[in-house]
Amino acid sequence: MKRILLSLVVLTSICSASGQILQSEDFDSLPIGPIGTDATGTIPTNNFFTLSTNYDLDPFATTTGTNAGPENFQNVDYGDGHGTVLQIEGTNGDKGRRNMWSGGLADQWAFRDPANDYIQVEFDLFTGAGGGESNNTKGLYIYDSNTTASALKILGGFFFNTKTLVLQGIGYYTSATAPVNNYGFFLGPTATNLILPANQWVRLTLSFNKTSGQIVWKGPSFLGQVVGAAAGVDPDKVAFISRSGSAAATGTSAAIVNAASTTAGFFDNLLVTATSVDLLGVNEIAAADLSVSAFPNPAKDHINVSSTMNNGINTVTLTDIHGRNVKQVSFESSTDAVIDITDVAVGIYMMKIDTETTSVVKKIIKN
Repeated sequence: MKRILLSLVVLTSICSASGQILQSEDFDSLPIGPIGTDATGTIPTNNFFTLSTNYDLDPFATTTGTNAGPENFQNVDYGDGHGTVLQIEGTNGDKGRRNMWSGGLADQWAFRDPANDYIQVEFDLFTGAGGGESNNTKGLYIYDSNTTASALKILGGFFFNTKTLVLQGIGYYTSATAPVNNYGFFLGPTATNLILPANQWVRLTLSFNKTSGQIVWKGPSFLGQVVGAAAGVDPDKVAFISRSGSAAATGTSAAIVNAASTTAGFFDNLLVTATSVDLLGVNEIAAADLSVSAFPNPAKDHINVSSTMNNGINTVTLTDIHGRNVKQVSFESSTDAVIDITDVAVGIYMMKIDTETTSVVKKIIKN
């Protein structure tokens, strides 16, 4: 897969806004054990489709993969306040794919507000320890409705190497020097690999603009964007994925042939929204947002809110993804405040911070 150079903008804060929610899943309502009983991607269980093969896109290709089956998708108890999470076991061979998605996105997208031409996807990824024998990659793709190999479009996505801990973007792209295809993108500064920290939960976000084809990738301290080649294309599904991690020899780099599977790399807290504005691909962050910080995020017991420039905090309001206020705390224009969230359920929330001069909204994850 060819890697295209990518310009990056480094962020010191994350601005948030709400959109039209299409899908959300924290896996806590699903039973422990296999997600489904089908590996063909045709029979849903709890509205989830699971596809597991020992090949990539060509079912007649020679493969050393032997472990494809519905048991590759498990709902497991992660503990440590995170509840149950998705675990995908990758292929044990040089080829093989795993796809899991929730049904109905095409209809949900078709009946969205007509102005909402951005699809935004957020999820939590646990990186794992890295190393080991497996070269499996894990991630998430936004697909169009094509199913044939020659026409398949990945409108945007992430893929993460569980061995090297390298995170890359992916998207349908073309340029003067590259034919139209699905390409990988560096996410590190000056077109370098981005290596995620080991054994940490990381919040990742991407968006695709149907009107322009723009793809945006965002995560801890990075923001990358490129104008893709899928303008006018509708998203059909958002899928958690795993691939073998095998790669052909390129230049002085030897071929990588995967021969082992791994369950490293867990997923949680999926949120898919449709919006009318670009929530991610901004080159500047409002000064008001930069003046207010909320940490840690994700959080378990409490959230610290801090305001600079002597801009006192008056009220902090926590709202769930359905728009319901779950907690509100008032302060006497303090520049630092602590919000106790031990009584708040695990999930995704919007935190509105009202100060003496402005209001700021931040997305908060409660583990």
